[in-house]
Amino acid sequence: TQKTLTIIPITVGYSWSDAPDCGTNLGWRKNNNICYYHNDTDIVDFHTAMTRCYHEKASLVSIHSGDEQAYVNTMVDLELPTWIGLSDILLENHSYSWTDGWPVFFTQWGPGEPSNIKDEGCVSVHASRAFHGTWNDTRCDQAKPYVCKISSG
Repeated sequence: TQKTLTIIPITVGYSWSDAPDCGTNLGWRKNNNICYYHNDTDIVDFHTAMTRCYHEKASLVSIHSGDEQAYVNTMVDLELPTWIGLSDILLENHSYSWTDGWPVFFTQWGPGEPSNIKDEGCVSVHASRAFHGTWNDTRCDQAKPYVCKISSG
């Protein structure tokens, strides 16, 4: 008697698929024709994170909706705050801008943020359970993991 095994893929939440067209290294994930890479082993300052993404033909992640923020949150470790591509160091008037040039029309600041304390010009995603997924302005010289982003297709 011959038996047939049927596998039915089930996706709950976000559709994570390997995306070999999304960068030179393994670990890139595609969601809605956008590729993301969360590097949680290379703990670096904001400027180095920007450079590392650039070498992948990517930018630090810019986030444009609650859905995209939720997707990024699934990649971010609850133990480590993680760089995103928002800062107030790129423009002369010190207003916040994305490192990839996209306009800022979505924000998810944590309570009391941005606090604009001296030298806090770069933005990371909070890692704590209480504030997970909200944003914090922080010093650019702090070492953190980071998320890169490129459009695919």
